[in-house]
Amino acid sequence: MSFLALASLVLVALQARASVMPIRAPAAAAKCQKYVDSASKAAATLQSEYFKDGTYGDQAIWIGAVDAFYLNRLDDVAGTSDYKDVITTVFNGQEDYLTNGGSYDDVQWVSIAYLAYGDQENAKKYYDIASSARDSQTCGGGLFWSSARDYKNSITNELYLALSGYMYDVTKDQQYLDNLKDLYAWFKDSRLLGDKGLYNDGLTKDGSCANNGENPWTYNQGVVLVGLGYLYKNDNQDQAYIDAAYKLVDAVIDNLTIDGGLRENCETTSQNLCNADQTSFKGIFTYYLAWFLEITGKDNGTKYSDFIKAQADAVLKNAAQDGDKYTNLWYGADEGAAKHSSQSQGSALGALLAASKQSC
Repeated sequence: MSFLALASLVLVALQARASVMPIRAPAAAAKCQKYVDSASKAAATLQSEYFKDGTYGDQAIWIGAVDAFYLNRLDDVAGTSDYKDVITTVFNGQEDYLTNGGSYDDVQWVSIAYLAYGDQENAKKYYDIASSARDSQTCGGGLFWSSARDYKNSITNELYLALSGYMYDVTKDQQYLDNLKDLYAWFKDSRLLGDKGLYNDGLTKDGSCANNGENPWTYNQGVVLVGLGYLYKNDNQDQAYIDAAYKLVDAVIDNLTIDGGLRENCETTSQNLCNADQTSFKGIFTYYLAWFLEITGKDNGTKYSDFIKAQADAVLKNAAQDGDKYTNLWYGADEGAAKHSSQSQGSALGALLAASKQSC
């Protein structure tokens, strides 16, 4: 056989193999090893303490999806494959709920996790379930939060922006970019953005579709940043998307921090009223800010990158407990309120992982 014929056969074989292999978004190399090391230890503790029989027990499904996503991203920045099998078991026994439960935010967290691991089939399955929540009648557009179809909130719509952008980035299928642009056209003119420049929980159910004034959780400010990042990347690098993102992060710094550290309104150094979900939010904000900077290539090494590292440093200084365990309390020294849980451990992991992507 000639060399040319042999080369052709090899090329065909490689193309066939590529057609069935999962396609994953490009991973950025780690930039700051000290945070990679801290994140690796935090992840090991999360798994040894809470990951039993292939799942996170009674932890909410969506939080397990966030943890699985963090572990995948950690493998990428650390150059390891320690957590490559987590996605194969973490949702065991939950498929019926995810498919039929009508929780349109939960399925999107799960879709993001699957996409990070290269499982486009499951990512698309849950993306399509979320897409069934789209509606043009109530409030003129957007996604419903649940199958009750009576509430449109920030996080469900922000997730659809971020996930649509992520799906397009991985697959290059135009439908996802179209969905991203279409939803953002509604989202930016909705009343979800409150008086302080922060996204409140949702819109009122009384037909007026006004901002409901409920708490502006940190993660409601973070997830939308990824949608804005993908819009910037794929819509002529329009500076308006960057400006909107920076304005939002500045509002977080002005309103949701104390002494430079992120704080939910349900927590102080002496009293913790945050539930399990709310304990997870700060890590999501911090990681999604880092993801935005990664997508856009903007501002690494200056204000917003420094803010990310400040959160990781606050975690290491104030939240560390018994070695590599981390509590919910980032912004100040514990006066009796700090609590360690799987949610606080995962949230700390998100912050440390975000910092690992910045320049030291």
